[in-house]
This record gives sequence, C-alpha cells and structure tokens, in this order.
Amino acid sequence: MNIAYISNDIEKAKENILNEYPNVFLFEDTELKLPMVKEIKEEAYTTTKQNKTILIKAINLRIESQNALLKLLEESPDKVQFIILTTSKYALLDTIRSRVEIKKLNFETKKIDITLNTDRLTTKDIYEVLKKDISKAELKIYIQELLKKIKNPNERLLNNFELAIKLVDLNSDKQALLSLLLLSIRENNGNI
Repeated sequence: MNIAYISNDIEKAKENILNEYPNVFLFEDTELKLPMVKEIKEEAYTTTKQNKTILIKAINLRIESQNALLKLLEESPDKVQFIILTTSKYALLDTIRSRVEIKKLNFETKKIDITLNTDRLTTKDIYEVLKKDISKAELKIYIQELLKKIKNPNERLLNNFELAIKLVDLNSDKQALLSLLLLSIRENNGNI
C-alpha cells in the first residue's frame, strides 16, 4: 500500500521513515517537478530482487507532476512501495489522496510565549520582534502562536499567515515574513 505522510516537521519525519523502511530511495526537493517524476519512474521500473521504497519528499507538489505520478501509483511495479512526504494533505490532488493511505507523523513542538499586544502593535514592537534570533523551526511555531493571538482576523490576514507558513518551508527571509505579518496585523486592526 502506498502512503502519504503529512508532518509538521518533514525533516524529522524523513529521518523516521529512512530508519523504519528498508531499501529506501529518496527523492527530495522543495517542489516536485516533472524531471524528478521522470527519475522516480526510472527508479521504480529498475528491477530488483528486494522490495524497495521510494520516498518522495516535497512541500509544493505541482499539479502536472502529481498527474504524472498518478499512473505509477495506480499500477505500482512489483516490490515497490511509494511514500509521499509533505506538510499538508491539501497539497495532494484528490486523485492522489484516493490512491494512498494518509498518515500523520507529527512531532511535539515547543511553545513560544508571545508577549506582544497584537491589538496595539507599535513600530517599536515590530522592530523588537525583527531583532530576535529565531530558527526556521521556531519561526513556524512563532507564526502559529501569533495567529492564535489575533482577534477577528480578516480574510487577507489569514491568507498572509497561510502564505508565511509556506514561505518558511521555502527558506524565505525571516524578517520579511515577520514584517509582512506584523504590518498585516496592524492593518487588520486599523492601526496603519
């Protein structure tokens, strides 16, 4: 059975999968593109006496790439199991989701206490946040905790938060993401 693992930390999930499954062939990038799908197909049809697992790790799964993978998932070669690892089940097309078993592989995240008054963000508050040294993993948590503090977010603000989470995974600039969110919060509250 082919599996799609959804995880809040795909690097940790990748390590777990590599340790759990024997004979894993890893294909990873931030985005699943057609050239990678071609490589995956070549590996899938390379004959072997042993069972093998093909792990596909990507955050963004292009529609055309998923469509190219579809036939491979429908008619998997003998002794080949596919595992797709990503951050959201909604990154997968309905046709892919219907052909894989979806499993969550989440890890405990540490809490970050946010002392900001999001109702009255000042320029000084924003500057103080931008000075903080935050790792990529902490940044995702910070963004999620920040969203919890917002009262009555409008659709534009929610879209900015969703975009920020995706951009963290693509290694976008921390200060740019936080600036976008904090200024969006001020705009949402009518403080600009």
